[in-house]
Amino acid sequence: MQKKKLGGPVIVAGGGIGGTATAVALAQAGIEVLILEQASELREAGIGIQMPPNAFKVFDRLGLVVAMLKKAACPDDLVFMDALSGEQIIRIPVDDEFLADFKYPYALMHRGDLLEVLAQACRESDRIAIRTSSRVTGFRQEGGRVTVRTEDGAYHEGAALVGSDGLWSTMRRELVGADRPRTENYIIFRGVVPADQMPELEFANAVVMWGGPELNFSHYPMRSGSYFALGASVKSALALDQGVSNLGVADGARELRERFGVVCPAIARLLDKIDVDRMWTLHDREPIKHWSQGNVTLLGDAAHPTFNYMAQGACMALEDAVCLADCVTQADSYEQAFKAYQQARYLRTARVQLTSRMYGELYHAKGVQADLRNALLSRTTAAQARQHLSWLFSGI
Repeated sequence: MQKKKLGGPVIVAGGGIGGTATAVALAQAGIEVLILEQASELREAGIGIQMPPNAFKVFDRLGLVVAMLKKAACPDDLVFMDALSGEQIIRIPVDDEFLADFKYPYALMHRGDLLEVLAQACRESDRIAIRTSSRVTGFRQEGGRVTVRTEDGAYHEGAALVGSDGLWSTMRRELVGADRPRTENYIIFRGVVPADQMPELEFANAVVMWGGPELNFSHYPMRSGSYFALGASVKSALALDQGVSNLGVADGARELRERFGVVCPAIARLLDKIDVDRMWTLHDREPIKHWSQGNVTLLGDAAHPTFNYMAQGACMALEDAVCLADCVTQADSYEQAFKAYQQARYLRTARVQLTSRMYGELYHAKGVQADLRNALLSRTTAAQARQHLSWLFSGI
């Protein structure tokens, strides 16, 4: 006997990468979806994003590999450099052996391009409705249904609710409590630079991460190599507790210039390409095991935000999306599906959160710790590095 499909709609709070991917995955499973997005349109900040093989495994599930690759750049190498000496520490070629191990490419994208592919897939589905300018402010569960309230005073009823509303999630407070994101006080400034305005680089078509004492720098191409994404981060003396803020930006920019005064010339000549008018504070949260309650659950950064050192925040949201859809198709109720979904995801997402912290310590090491890092990583072969990454890049 064919299993009876659960009814809808599923309301998705948040139309970012995780929310739109969830909508597409549920729609492909035959479930009606309503996306409620607080912004006036589905859009992402104009910065770069890395999409490792585990993300493309999800795109394959969603039928979006070709569309994504049309807007991406694919690097030849993943490189880690010493920010003080300029020395190459380790290089992992993204070659035939890499593709043989992980089955999918490693791609570099503009976040807006990535979201546009997902948003277009939503717009093309007759099972997905999108309401913008609709910030979710609360919800209630009654009689097996969920009623969602938005800031404009409207109410929306659905069979279930998925909170994909990011690090500062409103829904998380109601499901998990008033815990606050944690920070190690690193701030980051970013830049998007046309390729013809970049100086000659030793590794042009590569993801290059530079690690230094309580600082790091990165650059990589995107949009088929026509632009570069840059990031510069330092441990700050500022006490900012908002993810994106104009408070203290001038102080942060001054700290950035002062702290980067010790870096090698290869980085120094790129610093003026960084946009110092906008600053982010990096946050994560402590891993948790439970983020569902009845017919309501969380997804992506709302459930398990992570530092950016492994380039896995969006990837975890994408994996969440297909895992959640699979659980919905296999369960007899949304409550059962959401319990199965969080059980399937919490250990992997916790591993990413905690391993990202460890990567941050490696990137930002100084003194003897940095010497040890360089000595050990420089002796690591590409095959050994791929083996180390296999649990992550092989996906779910």
